[in-house]
Amino acid sequence: MLGKDLRSFLQEVKAKYPSEYVEVDKEISGAYETTAIVAKLEAQKRTPILRFNNVRGSNFPLVVNVCASRALVAAALGVGKEALPERYLQALDEQIKPEVVREAPVQEVVLKGDEIDLTKLPVQTYHDTDVGPYVSGSIVMAKDPDTGAYNCSYNRLMVKGPRKLGIYMTPGKHLSQIYEKAEQRNKPMEIAMAVGNHPAWCMGTLYIGPYAVDERYVMGGLMGSPLELIPAKTVDLLVPARAEMIIEGEVLPFEREDEGPYGEFTGYSAGQIARPFINVKAVTHRKGAIYQDVCGGPHRELLLMSTIPMEPGILHTMRQMIPAVQSVRCPAPFTLFVSIKKTREGQAKQALLTAFATDMQVKHCVVVDDDIDVTDNAAVIRAMATRMQADRDLFIIKGVTHDELDPSRPEGVPASDKVGIDATAKPSLAIFAKKPRVPKEVMDRIKLEDFVPPKPQR
Repeated sequence: MLGKDLRSFLQEVKAKYPSEYVEVDKEISGAYETTAIVAKLEAQKRTPILRFNNVRGSNFPLVVNVCASRALVAAALGVGKEALPERYLQALDEQIKPEVVREAPVQEVVLKGDEIDLTKLPVQTYHDTDVGPYVSGSIVMAKDPDTGAYNCSYNRLMVKGPRKLGIYMTPGKHLSQIYEKAEQRNKPMEIAMAVGNHPAWCMGTLYIGPYAVDERYVMGGLMGSPLELIPAKTVDLLVPARAEMIIEGEVLPFEREDEGPYGEFTGYSAGQIARPFINVKAVTHRKGAIYQDVCGGPHRELLLMSTIPMEPGILHTMRQMIPAVQSVRCPAPFTLFVSIKKTREGQAKQALLTAFATDMQVKHCVVVDDDIDVTDNAAVIRAMATRMQADRDLFIIKGVTHDELDPSRPEGVPASDKVGIDATAKPSLAIFAKKPRVPKEVMDRIKLEDFVPPKPQR
């Protein structure tokens, strides 16, 4: 495992994987320039961790792409890239309770009142459609007023002033439900945002599971040790003791201000709507704190951060309901591929309905047999082309709750139509049309180099 917190993780990556860590001393602007560098690297299929030591207008260094490499995330959890899904499933089965400590590096510096100025952080404006700078890389923490159970999530935070943040809470997700309960009591929702987090904390935060599951336990399972917590200074919340920075505040009930527009993971800009906002009460941080951010929009880190925990999370839930489910893949926003070892008719449609119930963001789902590799988009498309008849195997569920960030949904309607495709062989794979194959004996006997010269080296 690489490190126990963000800074030790970065130190180990720098030492062990120097090609995956780049420090930039040249001054950069917080408006568009980091996004431009990330985009140019992605065009070269490169996603190194980037540390910018000189961000104009801030004394804090900025780090992006911490979770942009599947291999580095896997290393952070102590496994190879291929073992990452199983490592995540293991953590779900072996969750570890957090541990409260008396002292914390994250509270070495405490700022309150007029000492707070969020505009002095190296906050970023990512794209030309964004209304202004955002905080996009913090873990947002709140707790249910009835049960005291915590929810951890990622939410975009618009910098509205020195002590105010706009917040987008996905309707129907757990944080929005906690806020609804606070409004029912006509009380503020206390909230804390952890900035500068180990990849295990990031992956645990993004677990898709039942409302009652406390993501901090999942973080512990991924780390193999308890997440250390410390009471916040101005809100009744426990916060990560080894984070780089904590922003504490409250969201008032029934108060709204314009938030957005903001370029989202869908590749489109989400417009301006009146939403809740956070009044910041305190900022605590380590001495020499590192500001971690996630580049907004359809860039590698944001997409990978969602995919890595989403796939094993959905698989874990679906297997509990349907043991025939073998694997899942999220190849694009709102899209899920599911592989099953079908044992009876109708099982594929059962899997489709279960997938839609497991995660509200699933809009299009394709179920295939277990001989199809769901990580191979072309193989899934071939299954759709050869094993599916639309009148028999395609169905639509009208008007289901869905992510309002979907730009195709009707204006003002917080729902989308869900599309399920049964691309399994009918009636079963065992008696479906035969696949042509070269006999195994011939494949083993033929050595390519005996017939075709090797590809020349460039």
